[in-house]
Amino acid sequence: MDAGLIVSAVIFVGTYVAILSNKMARSLASLAGGVLMVLAGLYFGFYTEVAVVVDAIDWNTIGLLLGMMMLVGVLKDSGIFETMAIWVAKIAGSNYFRMILLFGFLGAVLSTTIDNVTTILLVAPISMSICSVLGVDPKPILLAQALFSNIGGVATLIGDPPNIMISGAAGFSYLDFIYNLTPTVIISLIVTVIVFKIIFSQKTEEENDKVNQEALERIKSRRASEEIESISLLRKSLFSLGLVIVLFVLHNIISITPATVALTGAALLLVLTRPDMDEILDRVEWTTILFFAGLFVVVHGVVSTGLLEIIAEGVLHLTQGHLLISTIAILFLTTIGSGIVDNIPFTAAMIPVVATLSSQLGSDSGILWWALALGAGFGGNSTYIGSSANLIVVKISESHEEPITLKYWFKYATVIALITTLVAGALLGIQVATPVHIPLLPA
Repeated sequence: MDAGLIVSAVIFVGTYVAILSNKMARSLASLAGGVLMVLAGLYFGFYTEVAVVVDAIDWNTIGLLLGMMMLVGVLKDSGIFETMAIWVAKIAGSNYFRMILLFGFLGAVLSTTIDNVTTILLVAPISMSICSVLGVDPKPILLAQALFSNIGGVATLIGDPPNIMISGAAGFSYLDFIYNLTPTVIISLIVTVIVFKIIFSQKTEEENDKVNQEALERIKSRRASEEIESISLLRKSLFSLGLVIVLFVLHNIISITPATVALTGAALLLVLTRPDMDEILDRVEWTTILFFAGLFVVVHGVVSTGLLEIIAEGVLHLTQGHLLISTIAILFLTTIGSGIVDNIPFTAAMIPVVATLSSQLGSDSGILWWALALGAGFGGNSTYIGSSANLIVVKISESHEEPITLKYWFKYATVIALITTLVAGALLGIQVATPVHIPLLPA
């Protein structure tokens, strides 16, 4: 076996182990792995020059993330997210289960417009605060927000970071994701609601009696206008966000990349509002940007040596080239892998594998990409390290006297991840067994 391939495999595995171990920051592990891969590539010849390394980074993903982070960073100052949370509390009243569902669906809906990680960063602290004021247990509500956000984010190109990566690799448009994944997401959300109703039925009865009625009346008396910091800022922000969504829908028709759309929307909003740029740039999750950049270099290294092509051929051999078996294998492999590692790095590793399988299985194999997206999104719910949104929710819960633990996550979230993956598998199986022409899929 080629020495370069062996070394790249060692660096690849070492990077993923470092990411999984949590003994160093994920961004640091990814960046260190990327540097090691570059040095190994230049020595063994699978990287011939630094320019190749720059090309290894998916700048569409980086630009899209950066643009949306800046746009949401400005929108945050309008007070719109606090307003939404207050509305949810008002509508839910003293019905605890309704509160769980409404906060969960708030996360799901926002995740289709802004990514699920940003959604949780913005909404989870507010819902945690409301739970504290009302005197109810925040854990089921935070859990619902994480799970619903991860499921809902699968429906759009920008809703979940793995989708952004898949779009860049496969060339899918914003409408492709909506057309192919939204029905499965809606059915999975309905199933999740039913499961929540079953597993939290007793909890709901207990918490209904704990609601602080005086605090609830104070929340109900608050007017939405009191939460809005600036009507002018809100209008400009919503105009820019609306324009971005329209351009996302049209980006394939007018031949511009999602990154260009996001950065254009961010630039427009910054010009319209003239915020403190240092403050806005401080809100950009630069560690996430570095994490992605390093990860792209690491994965590109093992692609260049042919390692992931060997893995793809192994999967193809095991499934004997059968489209249905390959689809289900990708779905469950990604679900399990996303729970063990984190759905972002696992998706990065799987993209070249799926690309190779797709090219070998033929024109109908576009469904493998949807299996990858569903496996990453739903599988990310299987453990609290499976998704960045999950980790944020767990960290926020630590301010409560009884935070979300690994045992708590396995007891509730892992069950839901398994059920939604089974639902996705059944729907994918039906689609393969009864193929119909999908005009939005690229040729």
